Amino acid sequence: MKFPALGKSSRPLFLSTLVLFDVETTGLPSANFNPEITELCMLACSRFSLENATAEPRVENKLTLCFNPTRTISSIASKISGLNSDNLFHQKDFDASAVDLIQLFLNRLDSPVCFIAHNGLRFDFPLLRAQIMSVKGKDYNLNDSTNAPIICTDTLPLFREFASQLSGVNSDDSGFISTDDQSSTPVPISHSSPIKLPTTTNKHSFHLGDIHERVFGEKHKHAHSAEGDCRAMLRLVQYLGSPAIDWLQSHYINFNSLTPMYNLQTSGTSRICSLFPYQRTKVYSDVSLSDTTSQLDNLQLE
Repeated sequence: MKFPALGKSSRPLFLSTLVLFDVETTGLPSANFNPEITELCMLACSRFSLENATAEPRVENKLTLCFNPTRTISSIASKISGLNSDNLFHQKDFDASAVDLIQLFLNRLDSPVCFIAHNGLRFDFPLLRAQIMSVKGKDYNLNDSTNAPIICTDTLPLFREFASQLSGVNSDDSGFISTDDQSSTPVPISHSSPIKLPTTTNKHSFHLGDIHERVFGEKHKHAHSAEGDCRAMLRLVQYLGSPAIDWLQSHYINFNSLTPMYNLQTSGTSRICSLFPYQRTKVYSDVSLSDTTSQLDNLQLE
């Protein structure tokens, strides 16, 4: 798929709410593999709370959702994210009700609203678009409370732009595997950042965790959880302060204009609410489910 360029806009937009966004997935996309979201987090805060501040914002709004995907989670993705078919067994997959929750969440935020993700233009945003369209149809758009489209931007080019302020990051050497080299790398994995060469030192890397470790001298907590990666982005944007906010509101794209990562055939009607895994896979027999229900009914709390 063709990735959009994030050039400087001729019309800078004075943002009000920044939504740090990250997903964990079943793996990376390939010719024979369309990943699905297993976890997403939207961490929203006022742009003013990130300008010239020394503490994390006290006022935050957060949406975190986990999904049991319809496709198998790769073993590598499961190992990295900690999400698997067992601990997601009581979660539904990504359905229309999940999109409704996202839209209701966005309606509560002061506009203009901007999604921010690390390597989001190549991974997180196209994947979210694909999953939204698969359950809501190709004409569905995410809008803010004024019915204006949600915009999005990417911290990867932001951090490259401010490389000199990020403790010796070399903006000419990202340390990531090229497209030609990816065929020899075990795939898929679960995080949205590009795959790193094992021999690359972290001073040349724009991997989110490596930048965080260089700047703050410690690994960020809960790496490869959607919320953990959102908080790492938030902390780094806050570290850069007002210049980073100015850059973000001059380099953005309409989220609804992005090409989805893949296209799935839809029936033309939205899938309102999906089934739980045990309902759709029939892992347990009707008898065992009946027995379990009976046991729960007879349970006495002391």
